[in-house]
Amino acid sequence: MLNKKITDAPKDPGVYLMKDKNKNIIYIGKAKNIRNRIKSYFSKTITDPKTMIMVSKIKDIDFIITNTEKEALILEAELVRKNRPKYNIELKDDRAYPYITVTTSDLYPRIIISRRKLSKDDTHFGPYANSVINTVSIIRKIFRIRDCRSKKLPKKVCLSYHMKRCSGPCKDPNTHAEYMTSIDQAIRFLKGDTKDVIKEIENNMKIASKNHEFESAAIYRDQLAQLRPLSDRQTIILKKTNDIDIIGLYSKNEKVAVNILIIRNGTVTATRHYILDRIADKEEMLESFIQQYYFRHKESIPNEILTPHDLKEKKLIKEWLSDQKEKKVTINAPKQGEKLKLIEMSDKNAKEAYTTSLADDRETRARTETLKTALDLETTPSVIECFDISTMGGRHSVGSMVQFRDGKPDKKNYRRFKIKTVKGIDDFAMMREVMTRRYTRIQDENQPMPDLILVDGGKGQLNVALEVFKELDIRDQPIISLAKKEEEIYLPNKQKPIVLEKDSKALLLLRHIRDESHRFAIGYHKMLRKKDFIK
Repeated sequence: MLNKKITDAPKDPGVYLMKDKNKNIIYIGKAKNIRNRIKSYFSKTITDPKTMIMVSKIKDIDFIITNTEKEALILEAELVRKNRPKYNIELKDDRAYPYITVTTSDLYPRIIISRRKLSKDDTHFGPYANSVINTVSIIRKIFRIRDCRSKKLPKKVCLSYHMKRCSGPCKDPNTHAEYMTSIDQAIRFLKGDTKDVIKEIENNMKIASKNHEFESAAIYRDQLAQLRPLSDRQTIILKKTNDIDIIGLYSKNEKVAVNILIIRNGTVTATRHYILDRIADKEEMLESFIQQYYFRHKESIPNEILTPHDLKEKKLIKEWLSDQKEKKVTINAPKQGEKLKLIEMSDKNAKEAYTTSLADDRETRARTETLKTALDLETTPSVIECFDISTMGGRHSVGSMVQFRDGKPDKKNYRRFKIKTVKGIDDFAMMREVMTRRYTRIQDENQPMPDLILVDGGKGQLNVALEVFKELDIRDQPIISLAKKEEEIYLPNKQKPIVLEKDSKALLLLRHIRDESHRFAIGYHKMLRKKDFIK
């Protein structure tokens, strides 16, 4: 059947979905000619071990024909994001970058933080690597920009005006021109034009002092005192003001580290790295990475992308990125000069990310090995699931389950539960409901049990879990509970708890998992409370 599908595959452009014996999608790809591309996987020229393993697991293939190769590229990216096949690259960190937005579409603009869905009518700066809350607060304070939530001016002045953090356009709307001068200075500062902004403020201070306007002169003086340290922190990498992303690569031991150095207005605003399993050669992985990364971060597409080597599908990817940005995007692999040095710098950052990741992996392995010894387990617990309950007076009660794999959070396997059968405050009954629902489904879907189950609580919570296992006929399942106060570990059939050293690697891992489950439960609980409040 598979051979016939390969022989009868269409010659059109489109997407192919490779499946294993359980009908799970294990790889998604695109092609200009689907039949030719599919046949290439089964040719004798394939020597890459990872590809050979993947091909050996292919038991079925589906096709989706598209009108153009560009449509196939877009569809492939969307399907990979939704299905996360085993042999496609997986970008685990999918957070949106923060931007600093000046709402120039407002009559009296504000400076706010934005992420996705950036308005074309406003002015945006970024993306930035970390939180910009403090930066936005400082810029508002320096340039005395209003921090109102509403686009419209309030009817009366607020505390910010009395603290001299806002010029108070709501008090005197006739100061619009003066307010817009401050906005212009803030925009120029964010663009990196700090020297001219500082000179302008220095000149204003001298004029105000000469005219005996000492209160205004003091405001300018304070602005300068806050601006100068900030200007010293800006590192100018390029004299040209183009927005550029520089992609660096480092590959070793079946891993590929990808680093993106993000330059906006000539200044490095962020760097982000990804550690990927090597599922193809570096050239193919780079193309897949660019496709997946910019599909998820369309708002961050720059004017130019620098890569360590040329792309086979450079023309197609450029056309797609330009369509997304609605502006020409170029992709270059520099061979000399200033831009080559930037590639080398990004490569070094990729290597450093790989080294750090390797050290982290060793540390997490050491923690799981220590946990095996401390709990006297037969095998090292690779997959650990942890449960927690969150409620407030019996209202908006929820349960959470987090899963850690090889000592790290596996967020795609997190689960949350809205309590359905318990009224009032009864943590034991809530834990019973959550665990029953979880492992009944595991049994129904014939999924494997985790290597270890961790329950937040003491002996009582552990006994509830054991009762659930008895009802579901689950046997020989490693399970423990961790009590918060003294960090005591309770095991089945043992009266006294285990107490580990506070700095024990095993205890640190258990606490990390327990705290993550608590955070996840609290987040869901707060979300339900907020929804109820809005109603």
